[in-house]
Amino acid sequence: MTPYKNTLIKCRHCGRSIMVKPADQARGEIICSHTGCGNVNVLPSSVYYDETIVNGFPEFGRLVYTGHPAVSYGIRYGENSLGTSETCTIRVERYLHDNRCFISRRHCMLTVVFDTWNGLFRYQLQDGAAEPGTATAKPSLNGTFLDHVRLLPADVIDVPDGGLITLGGVDTFRLEHALINPAMLESYKLSAAFNPDQTQ
Repeated sequence: MTPYKNTLIKCRHCGRSIMVKPADQARGEIICSHTGCGNVNVLPSSVYYDETIVNGFPEFGRLVYTGHPAVSYGIRYGENSLGTSETCTIRVERYLHDNRCFISRRHCMLTVVFDTWNGLFRYQLQDGAAEPGTATAKPSLNGTFLDHVRLLPADVIDVPDGGLITLGGVDTFRLEHALINPAMLESYKLSAAFNPDQTQ
């Protein structure tokens, strides 16, 4: 059996950090121990990718408004609050339908994380976004939908490339993932195997 070193990964369900120990790596999976999660994270190989690849990355995807495809919004790494408020990371227009806007001021949160095990960006969507300086997010008034299915208040759902995010049941945005050049990704590949030069 090949020995491994301890390393941190992000849970593929809740996005919080968990420590992978040699026994977990040898078993090929780890169960997230964070309260309310318990997700089984499969560890597919003994290699992972250095998260520093995100430093200086030119862009992290776009949201394209399907009502007018020339309109799109850039996404940043980490948390992106979406809504009509000036305090949102991604401030969308107040699209009117019969003189009514269905998008809340702070409608939802789209979080971009880097999956160190497969070298891809993951886009996690949840309804509601907290006001700056507060910890509690209020749900949107008219709901957030992924591919026409309404998210429940506690849902944190991965959005696939090309997934449709609908705010308020009316205004739809297509998510375009950022892709990493395979040659660039290869240069950030690390071995999870034990290396005596890395011990303290």
